[in-house]
Amino acid sequence: MLEENTANKIAAGEVIERPASVVKELVENALDAGATAIEVEIREGGKDYIRVVDNGRGIPGAEVPLAFERHGTSKIRQAEDLFHILTLGFRGEALPSIAAVSDMIMCTKTADAAVGTLIAYQGGKRTRLEAVGTPVGTGVTVKDLFFNIPARYKFLNQAASERRYVYDILGRIALANPAVRFRLISDEEEILMTPGDGQLETVMWNIYGGQVGKNLLPIHGESNYLAISGLVCKPEIHRGNRQAETFIVNGRVIDSPLLASALEKGYQTMLPRRRFPIAVVCINIDPTRIDVNVHPAKREVRFSDSSEIYKQVMFAVRRALASTIPFSPWQLAPSETEKEPPESEQDQGTAVHQQRFSMEPQRTVPKQISTTQGMVARHQDYARKPVVSRADTVREIAGDKVASPVTRAQELSEDGGVTTTDQVPTKLHQEWRVLGQFQRTYMLVDMSKELWLVDQHVAHERVLYERFQGQLLDGHIQSQVFLMPQHLELGVTARAAIGEWIPRFRELGFEVEEFGSRDCLVRAVPYELSQISSAELAQLLLGILEKGLTEDYREEALVLMCCKGAVKAGESLTIPVMEELLESLFATDNPFTCPHGRPVVVRLAIEDIHRRFGRL
Repeated sequence: MLEENTANKIAAGEVIERPASVVKELVENALDAGATAIEVEIREGGKDYIRVVDNGRGIPGAEVPLAFERHGTSKIRQAEDLFHILTLGFRGEALPSIAAVSDMIMCTKTADAAVGTLIAYQGGKRTRLEAVGTPVGTGVTVKDLFFNIPARYKFLNQAASERRYVYDILGRIALANPAVRFRLISDEEEILMTPGDGQLETVMWNIYGGQVGKNLLPIHGESNYLAISGLVCKPEIHRGNRQAETFIVNGRVIDSPLLASALEKGYQTMLPRRRFPIAVVCINIDPTRIDVNVHPAKREVRFSDSSEIYKQVMFAVRRALASTIPFSPWQLAPSETEKEPPESEQDQGTAVHQQRFSMEPQRTVPKQISTTQGMVARHQDYARKPVVSRADTVREIAGDKVASPVTRAQELSEDGGVTTTDQVPTKLHQEWRVLGQFQRTYMLVDMSKELWLVDQHVAHERVLYERFQGQLLDGHIQSQVFLMPQHLELGVTARAAIGEWIPRFRELGFEVEEFGSRDCLVRAVPYELSQISSAELAQLLLGILEKGLTEDYREEALVLMCCKGAVKAGESLTIPVMEELLESLFATDNPFTCPHGRPVVVRLAIEDIHRRFGRL
């Protein structure tokens, strides 16, 4: 049997991993004590010195020694209490674990006590217990962390790295408690300060800076046993890792691959690959539906209905992002009372042009064309077909009610069981004009007060993606039958999978049949892919088969189809073709990113251009 000192060191190692762990445990204790102001001071990243001071209720003098007994807690009395926990601490391990691996002093006082209590530990052994004068609240000083475990100390990082860990954990706790004032001092320099005004947005400004603070969107969602709130950043601002993803469940900051996946799913097609959003997702849930007693450090929780939680978080994020489109570039047709018959042929032409910009959804059946027709014919035809709309809704724009397509996020929310009162803002945009093409890749667009560079390939990808999505929601993607079937050699392995995939291919707009032991025949493809070469078609089908191993094979297949079907960089486009492409782009739910998450538009403000030429 291990002797007590050794056992305490082993137990402490499960809770206290680095200086940031000490800060987390002490700050959570302060929050449980009702503190409204918490100050943290560290030196050498917390390796040499940590001090946490709060203005909470304090600990009664008689109970102070009990707080350092392992599993000494007032938060629970019996095992059933684990399923009704609303406090951050409950295991009674933090203080004895810290005391076991450091030189620790705590001073505490309650409001009704004449004097406070000081208690000191060194390497798990109590060295002092006495009455002292001290303010109401609790102050804990931790020195020489891991002095008696040199192997653990050796694996700590440099002071700058440990400081970042402390900053990160305290910042996340501040995000979970915007009504509490936090202050972090590192080597006599203040590096974090939150006002404690109760505004989550203010805390995010303080932690992430103004660029993030100016681009935040609220998220909301409710069901019969949970509520979702928080802030997410617009997709144009992102990070190379998940460090800016914060998840809070019943006030507790947690690590959750489930919630991270749901958040990132909500951003799907809006972020470049291997880029991650900036977000704070807060979930208030019936405590009987979660298990917080999963890890000694209390960083993980288990949900009784993880699939429902996943779905609702994803829908909440998608609804928020649906409002990120800052304009509706189309011009609205006059109302019925304002319409007047055109007085000339020129006026008639203008009226027809304005009708093309109407937000009223239309459905068209694509005309059949042969595979021998040129690319130009396809380019001239695709933009005339409006994006297939799934439903109609009514938005108020400048006092007028205009029918407009429902976004995919709004449509999905109908089945998501989450209610919200958010309205998607819509504004009219000024007129625009195509100036030309640059490098046969980018369309130059005059937006009155901005110059836009629009990538023709990714713009067309977005158009095709939403068109394919709309057709899938209607049942299947519209097909173009080849005059002569395409004969493809896919190999033995792929050929074997074709038979199982025939129904899925049909859903995606392909008519594929088995032909021999290695080959297949393709009799029809989605209309937008009617000009695809045999080599590209083979690559596409193999890619779809590969994506079929994932749950989101439809989504993945659509992305591949859009990439193959879109106009390529280096293709010359006429002004009318570019205009029609832009009209189709502006009618999409999200005209600013392609399905891969790459930007569609680079915007240059006229002020910046004037400044470059010395006019400002």
